[in-house]
Amino acid sequence: MAKCPECGGNMISRMKRKICETCGLSLTGSEYDKAWDKIREHTNDDAHHRHRMKMEYLKWYESSKKH
Repeated sequence: MAKCPECGGNMISRMKRKICETCGLSLTGSEYDKAWDKIREHTNDDAHHRHRMKMEYLKWYESSKKH
């Protein structure tokens, strides 16, 4: 079942649109795909940033133990 990109509710198909049962958001198929692509892109950027911060911390931690 499709999930709403705004609230995570269930999307139902009516005519050529997907409508959220919870918040009432109404999107065409292409609008729905674009909304989820944007969310995935943002999520990937956040994951990359977290990974980079962990690696920088590890590098700092390892260098501080040499003293």
